[in-house]
Amino acid sequence: MSFFSLLWLAALGLAIGALGRLVVPGKDPMATWTTAVVGVVGGVGGGAIVQKVLGDGHAFVGTLTGVALAALLVMGIASWHRARGENS
Repeated sequence: MSFFSLLWLAALGLAIGALGRLVVPGKDPMATWTTAVVGVVGGVGGGAIVQKVLGDGHAFVGTLTGVALAALLVMGIASWHRARGENS
């Protein structure tokens, strides 16, 4: 995976993390930096998984998978914090 692919997926992860904060109703139990880190990890992780499974040449699928994984991680961790009653 190239450096620019990683940068692209990290930027998308940040954007998805920000959108996740807007979409989830009520007070967000996660700190802003936590949402950003989770978004970046999801974006890069999803892209890396697709690259390992399908190989090079599947940038669009990797991008979609990275966005989906970032969104799922942000929603899942926010729900987990909310269920535990934690607030930041």
